[in-house]
Amino acid sequence: MITDKLRLLFVVDAICGRNGVGTYFQDLVAHLEGHEKIARVELVAPGIEAPHPCQGASIPMPGDATQRLYLPRMRALTQLALAMKPHVIIVPGPGFFSLAGYWIGKKLGIPVCVTHQSDYRAMVSLYWHPLLAGPVGSLLQLLNIRMFRGSSSVITISQSMVEHARGIGAINPRLVPTPVAHSFVYHPVTAIRRKIQRVMFVGRLAAEKNIGRFLELAEQRPDLVFEIVGDGPQRRLVSQKAAELPNLIFTGWLSRDQVLQHLNDNDLLILPSSVEAFGTVALEAMARQRLVLTTLACGINQWPALARGLFTLSPEETLSSALQRIEALPYWERQSIAEHARNAACRLNGDAIQSWLNVLEHTALQQRYLPRPARSATFALLRRFATE
Repeated sequence: MITDKLRLLFVVDAICGRNGVGTYFQDLVAHLEGHEKIARVELVAPGIEAPHPCQGASIPMPGDATQRLYLPRMRALTQLALAMKPHVIIVPGPGFFSLAGYWIGKKLGIPVCVTHQSDYRAMVSLYWHPLLAGPVGSLLQLLNIRMFRGSSSVITISQSMVEHARGIGAINPRLVPTPVAHSFVYHPVTAIRRKIQRVMFVGRLAAEKNIGRFLELAEQRPDLVFEIVGDGPQRRLVSQKAAELPNLIFTGWLSRDQVLQHLNDNDLLILPSSVEAFGTVALEAMARQRLVLTTLACGINQWPALARGLFTLSPEETLSSALQRIEALPYWERQSIAEHARNAACRLNGDAIQSWLNVLEHTALQQRYLPRPARSATFALLRRFATE
């Protein structure tokens, strides 16, 4: 039985604040720090401005020159695991950091919790040639299956991801809500304008986000101001369009605090993604009491309490017709939807933290059922190397 407060080690490949996965764990760890049930929580993830001590060399990410894949420093990561003796190691997989954390957990006999937040096959198919995307997607799926079967728990963020995880081998994936950063929940909010004047997109400028549809809408509605916040492989396309359209502002990548302020300044967030496991920025906009329009592909629509505070693009609708539908609503109804969105986002945030704690406490108890760590010559050498 675990009687101590929990010690948790998160090992994540995504850069904090740079995409949905990085944002997710940054916010989650911030909520867990100082919690009465937590003794210590560490987030090991690569950083750009402030590199993590466990961060090693990097290589360009295939298909996206704006991002890099970082390699972990195994000695530093092993030293950290040996020093803090975590009850649970949490990894999203597969990736270099995640696989390293998973391997260390298995060798030390520490329960591992794997999160499933991306359909890697679908993502790879958007960026790579089919002859290469097929084998790479299959390899990533095989690694995912191996991690599912070797973990003590699996967490997902939407019902469709639960079904996907089951479909590729997870025995009992747990559905857990997505947290929201403290500042998005607790900073004072303002009412939306009586008429929609400013429309916003926040996210990676990548194929799965369908940014082209947002650009078309900006061209069709010169009476409104459109803003794009983010970076990615389609940056040049967005920059060119911003130079052509006087009503389109391209801000580039912003810090989380800056994103909060820009959400406050806009009336409607649009997320036109074709692949989106959840859509954290939509939840953030809801927490700021802003109107949100998403596609059915966004997993956030699968949470009934949140769906009532969202506008959803139907398959036969264009963004222009959906925007007109929202504009046609009386102001009091739009304001009521925005208020419901904020209340639902705040409630879900509390549920997310409690759900994570429940899963992690249960996962920590699984240590008694794990086989004793194998006497691996490789790990014995690494352990000796790490402690010298």
